[in-house]
Amino acid sequence: MPSKSGSSPYAKNNDGNKEIEKIISKEGLKNNYIWNMLGTVSSSLISVVLLLLASRFLDSRDSDIFSIAYALGQQFFVLGYFQVRNLQSTDVKERYQFGSYHNTRLFTVFLMILTSFIYTLWQGYDVYKSSIILLLVLYRAIDAYSDVFQGLFQQKNRSDLAGKVQFYRSWICMLIFAIVLLLTKSLMVASIVICCANFILTFPLDFRNCRLHFSQEKFSPKLHDDRKNVYSILKNSFPLFLNGFLITYIYNEPKIDIDYLLTNGYFSSGVQRDFNVLFMPVFVLSLLFFVLRPLTTQLSIYWNEKKFTLFFKQVNTLNLVMTVLGLVIVILGYLIGTEVLSVVYGIKLQEYKLPFTILLIGGILNVFALVVDIIMTIFRKQHYLMIAYLLTFAVSKFITLPFIRDQKLLGAANSFLISMCVFYATSLIIYGIAKNQEKRKK
Repeated sequence: MPSKSGSSPYAKNNDGNKEIEKIISKEGLKNNYIWNMLGTVSSSLISVVLLLLASRFLDSRDSDIFSIAYALGQQFFVLGYFQVRNLQSTDVKERYQFGSYHNTRLFTVFLMILTSFIYTLWQGYDVYKSSIILLLVLYRAIDAYSDVFQGLFQQKNRSDLAGKVQFYRSWICMLIFAIVLLLTKSLMVASIVICCANFILTFPLDFRNCRLHFSQEKFSPKLHDDRKNVYSILKNSFPLFLNGFLITYIYNEPKIDIDYLLTNGYFSSGVQRDFNVLFMPVFVLSLLFFVLRPLTTQLSIYWNEKKFTLFFKQVNTLNLVMTVLGLVIVILGYLIGTEVLSVVYGIKLQEYKLPFTILLIGGILNVFALVVDIIMTIFRKQHYLMIAYLLTFAVSKFITLPFIRDQKLLGAANSFLISMCVFYATSLIIYGIAKNQEKRKK
């Protein structure tokens, strides 16, 4: 059976004591930070690199298919992930055993694969396109399964192990995808191989590290017997899951609508690929959240110690820095952005200078909204932001398709900018209300 709640993850012997000393040492903390950063950056880069490889080695039709397939894979990944990592990694008192988290992840990954299969049938894709989508969803499902082990490593203060798993898995998969595409020029073969490779990597990276460092943790599937804990974990994770699912869908809405119009003959091939390349820097901007996350700790300290002047001073400084950086990014993006992307991805994008700039502005607004999210988390009122997510989702769903049908990629950019304006403005209003409530309390 898995270890009991509250039990130490290390054996009470000399070797265990040495292991604990190593972890809490400065060297151990530094190692955790470095590998966690390398893992996060590597897993973030993989979508950029795979799209680059697809645009370089495949024709416009296959590039379009890969672009929407990977976007859908990311959308369904949110279902497989279900934001359980947030609960698991902070469960230091082990309210739930690892076996329960593992059972939960098996259930969410099953839902991920099932819903993706239903989606492809509902969309009426041909066999080839459906196969590519399902293969890339399966590839991401393996990533989602791996994450439950990374959550265990982080929970046990071994973020270095989680980072190593992400680092090696990402770079090995990128290398294999590149080699197979170079040799075969076949998206189908490359998708099959990368999916198989990711599955095989589960054994040396996830299973081996778990058994080597945390041998007492058992994870034999017992979903039915553990259904109460699984339900409880899903219930506690649901609000964060819904937020994550909605914001990912808002990001993917233009891609899904472009795919619909492509399938129905409104656009020629290559449009999906072009938009995904233009959108890639915007996606990278959203990853600034990982850079901003460490600020949560310092801001939390100021808030809990009632140093409100320092708290709001740091918030204002952060907003000022983000404003300056945002202006620099938008100006450089307008001047040389499409030219640089054209050289890197090997496609002509200069005609999309205006849509690209608009997308960048939308991306900057999203980062500002993420800052509000951090502050609301410190206030312990992040659930209030559900209103912002739902409203933005509704606006995006309502305007994106007609905008793209009328204005093509410029319409996609405009609809995304409007959605992000709604998202940031609503978040700001909610923050203002929460801030006044907190001031009245103090």
